[in-house]
Amino acid sequence: MASQQNRTSPRQKMINLMYVVLMAMLALNVSSDVLNGFSLVENSLLRTTANATASNEALYQHLEEQMEVNPAKVKEWYTKAQYVKQISDSLYNYAEELKLRIVQKADGKSGDVRNIRNKEDLEAATAVMLAPRKGEGEHLYHAITSYRERIVEMVSNEAQKKIISGNLSTDVPEKPETLGKNWQEYMFENMPVAAAVTILSKLQSDVRYAEGEVLHTLT
Repeated sequence: MASQQNRTSPRQKMINLMYVVLMAMLALNVSSDVLNGFSLVENSLLRTTANATASNEALYQHLEEQMEVNPAKVKEWYTKAQYVKQISDSLYNYAEELKLRIVQKADGKSGDVRNIRNKEDLEAATAVMLAPRKGEGEHLYHAITSYRERIVEMVSNEAQKKIISGNLSTDVPEKPETLGKNWQEYMFENMPVAAAVTILSKLQSDVRYAEGEVLHTLT
């Protein structure tokens, strides 16, 4: 029960391109236009992720119904699906928690991820993700690596394996400015709040995409 179609939508490809362009612009200039651009990408990511979540939930529901009709035949697929849901939700929810912590570091305890006041703050993400001993960056790095390795093993199509691995990559580009930096430093050091939140939202979108690819092989 597998589907081999490439389900990367044109909209998702456009969002990914916008994200890359904004990250490149950010390296040159932290302007209000760039920060507003991240807000646009963030909103698009939220819509895409919501659609992916709804699609995945429909697939889970389909497996639930199949399980009730023929548990002996479906139990193996159902069990795998529940495992996929557990590891996907775990990483997704962790990213959501980090977004809130970064925003609250910048805006105070009343900070709202959907209404960031200090988008340009360059210290909040560094404090949350890279603080000595308490920084979450290394933990996130290992969480993404573990998720990527486990989820790719459950995808049969080589093209989709490559897409998922690329989306969830923790490699650091080889550039003069990245020399000596680990992944978490490359992603979050001196990163404006608006950009840090968008980075984590893109991770959430990539998780739902990867989750959906596995579910399509199980239903």
